[in-house]
Amino acid sequence: MDRKVKRKTTNYKSIYYNETTKKYDVKYNFKEYNVKTGKNKYRSKWIYNLNTITEAKAELAKLQTGGVKTGDKDITLEGAYDLWLIKAQGQNFSPVSIRNTHQQIRMVYQFVPATTKLKDIDEDVYYKFCSDIRKHGYSEETIHSINATFRKMINLAYKKKLIKENILNYADNIKTKKKEDYKTISKEAFIKIDKYFKENEFWRMGINNYPKYRLLFNILYYTGLRIGECIALTYIDFEEFMYEHKKDETIIKSNPINEDSDKKPFQGTRIKIDKSYVSGLKLTKEPKNYKKRSIPLSPAPESLFLLIKEEHLQKGGKLEDKIFNWEYGLCDTILKKACSALDFPKYTCHDFRHTFISNLIRKGVPLPVIEKASGDTQQTILKRYSHMFEGDEMMILTALKDL
Repeated sequence: MDRKVKRKTTNYKSIYYNETTKKYDVKYNFKEYNVKTGKNKYRSKWIYNLNTITEAKAELAKLQTGGVKTGDKDITLEGAYDLWLIKAQGQNFSPVSIRNTHQQIRMVYQFVPATTKLKDIDEDVYYKFCSDIRKHGYSEETIHSINATFRKMINLAYKKKLIKENILNYADNIKTKKKEDYKTISKEAFIKIDKYFKENEFWRMGINNYPKYRLLFNILYYTGLRIGECIALTYIDFEEFMYEHKKDETIIKSNPINEDSDKKPFQGTRIKIDKSYVSGLKLTKEPKNYKKRSIPLSPAPESLFLLIKEEHLQKGGKLEDKIFNWEYGLCDTILKKACSALDFPKYTCHDFRHTFISNLIRKGVPLPVIEKASGDTQQTILKRYSHMFEGDEMMILTALKDL
């Protein structure tokens, strides 16, 4: 019968003196992330019968620096990104492309940790990743970008022969919404949505949240902001402006407004868009494609903003404070709750953007102007946001009637 092994600790952590063999044993504790269960599995590896402390320290160092890996090509997701970054810099990719990929890979890491080995990513793991990013509440546009970055890393590693099998060859790509999958919100429907938040209350921690939700949905409807850009807004992002017409020129004057002017100026409020909020990561980044811009605000949301701003300042708040302290998913949930109560289709926050841009196209606003207001290229505007309204179809039928 084997004798029970007796070990005693030494002055070095993880190195033991084996009193049975009169030699040294090394125990290395480590953890492996299981991408299917989403949990760490704690394991240990022993090396026995080392003659001296020096030998034991050397073996422990090997384990700590990666000696437990099965091979030199055991690349992780983070390693694939580092490889892509070298390629991007070597091939002189644009700074915008590099920054966008950096932000998107950080979002990927929320669902698939950076230390995940690419060889452990199979079809089931990929589908779970697709499911998780959709459940998170991202817009379809953001889902497409995150997914494209994830696939880009896997394809690059396969091309460099760092993984033997490319699971993307047989795993169906995530399906994102097309333009036709989005709904536009009629003015009549929006008026009822606005009335719902005006006449109802939602109290939490002693605060009725519906006035702010009403402001948020008004901003989305009248400006077409992306939900991340709207959530990132602070009170100081709203600024007054004035245009005074003189002959054929339009002169922009900064505040204070000259009340003694003989001509009545055109004045109002505009929103500066220079940042966007990323749910989950809880950080503020620059807008998509780094397109900072400003959008004039209609009177309806302007009056709502002024009331909420005044109340905020009276309570000791600062202009630098965020107006909305919610995540993407909660905004969509609240909107769907209102739609359900009104027996409407389940609109999303991104439907407001489609409505805004489609309305501008319908009203004949030139594409270069829409491009400046939306932050998207003219090609993207025509491809993703130009919807056909019922009234447009009637115009076509009327025009064809006498042909």
